[in-house]
Amino acid sequence: MGKKVLKTYLICLLLTAGSLICAAQGKIYTRKVLLSDFSSTTLKVVADPTSLISSVMQTELASCWRISPYEFCTTKDYDKLQVDNGYYFLTLIEDEGVCFIRLSKGGRQDDPNTLKRPFEVIRVPVASATNPNGRELLFMDAFLDIIQDFVEQAMQSDRVAYAGLETCNSKRLTGKRVYVNSELVEEHYSEGTPDALVGISIVPSTLGLKSRCYKMLIDAQTHELFYYSDKKYKNSSEEEFTTAEIKSFDRRNGIIPR
Repeated sequence: MGKKVLKTYLICLLLTAGSLICAAQGKIYTRKVLLSDFSSTTLKVVADPTSLISSVMQTELASCWRISPYEFCTTKDYDKLQVDNGYYFLTLIEDEGVCFIRLSKGGRQDDPNTLKRPFEVIRVPVASATNPNGRELLFMDAFLDIIQDFVEQAMQSDRVAYAGLETCNSKRLTGKRVYVNSELVEEHYSEGTPDALVGISIVPSTLGLKSRCYKMLIDAQTHELFYYSDKKYKNSSEEEFTTAEIKSFDRRNGIIPR
């Protein structure tokens, strides 16, 4: 277990214990408890007709969303509804030059009932904020499935809920062929090749002190996430999967094509 995952796991244990204690401002609830209403609560999907990424997300969501009822809404609707704890929201946000799909629960931060306060469930990087390319948008259905898989696991496990997407880094890759830094990535993903893991890197559109590069290894057929990396980004050479990363896939019993 990595240090980062271990740290979040310990935090999770402390919060679980804390959920049994009634604090002065109200009870403390763990993420697992907070997410218990997800499958029965309407998800508001914020649609922006001026955004290519939003249009692609809407199209893919209509065919792959399966874990809760949903409705599309405008950005004006979202501005009004985001304080309503009766909804979850799926929105596109930009942070340090990267576009993310963010899943969050509505509410008021100052609500005396801590169960009704807003919180972010998960965010998944999907594209460069100002320069999205076809390769990134090709994976949109996988990004949505990754969010759904995470929510289903987080509803069952506080460890997953607090550790985030990096919990996938402990999975074995036995029987899986790993394709990174290769022109075959798009081909295997488009064909849904069984037991093929394909790598994608998402880099910021602008370079700054807080710029991050995100890498994912995704099953081309099932869209299951097998690797997630979030690291500081300094230059374009860091966009490709490193030798160290590829060796780590080999140690996890992945098959590295030569």
